Amino acid sequence: MTPEQALALACDALGTDPAQAEVLRAADAITVRVDAGRVARVIPGDADSIVATQRVLLAIVQLPEHILQPLGEAVVLGDTLVVPYPLVVPGAAADADLGIAGACLAALHTAGRHLLSDDALDLPLFDPLAIATRWLDRSIAVFTESERADLLAAIGEHWPNVTGEQTVIHGDAHRANWWPERADWWMLIDPEFLSLGPAVYDLAPLEVTERRLGLGPSRFSSFQAGYESLGGRIDPAALAAAIRVRELLSVAWLASRVGEDSQIAVRARHRLSDALSGRDGSWLA
Repeated sequence: MTPEQALALACDALGTDPAQAEVLRAADAITVRVDAGRVARVIPGDADSIVATQRVLLAIVQLPEHILQPLGEAVVLGDTLVVPYPLVVPGAAADADLGIAGACLAALHTAGRHLLSDDALDLPLFDPLAIATRWLDRSIAVFTESERADLLAAIGEHWPNVTGEQTVIHGDAHRANWWPERADWWMLIDPEFLSLGPAVYDLAPLEVTERRLGLGPSRFSSFQAGYESLGGRIDPAALAAAIRVRELLSVAWLASRVGEDSQIAVRARHRLSDALSGRDGSWLA
């Protein structure tokens, strides 16, 4: 599906004027601003993927409203799901201390554990191998078969070491997915990877973006401290494994975005070498 097709579908589903809409982001799902106050996520897929997404939407409703961004009633159009939600502007980029965000993430995990103990949630398991495979299937010209196999093997090696109690995880809690709802509370947005998994994985996306893609001093230490103030101590070995998995997933995602841009392919190959070897350094160079 092209971004232009997604825009037309979103406006058709929600009864808005396509001339006033714009595509904000095109990834697995395509995000469209449909009017001054609303955004729609357009999620193409088959019947199974639509059912899986609807399971996620039901879980969001069951979680406390102040933890995840509220979503509107989804509209099914053929093999596409259109999910409306309020237009918000992420605010993490301007804040020097991310302790509030860490505490809010711990609150999500605590709420998830309570719901799971009551057998009240039906969510898919977070599966990094399946996610990476899906992205790599869209980028067959970027990596050799050997490189693809090495990337998947590395995920398979590190993921079993991402240990800890299962709970509801956001799955993509990097710095652009936080919204300061008020001065003392931040809400997570874009919950399309909401699933069941080890809590520690949810700290990895922000660590990777801060260290690999950050434009200034990392704020991860404040984020982790805020998390541990409510969620308890994080196992450093499990966190290190989660970070390795997230780096590898980030490489697979970048490869899926190559299209006709050869420079993105060059960056993806550079990052794969770093991620496989554990070599540190900025990914913005």
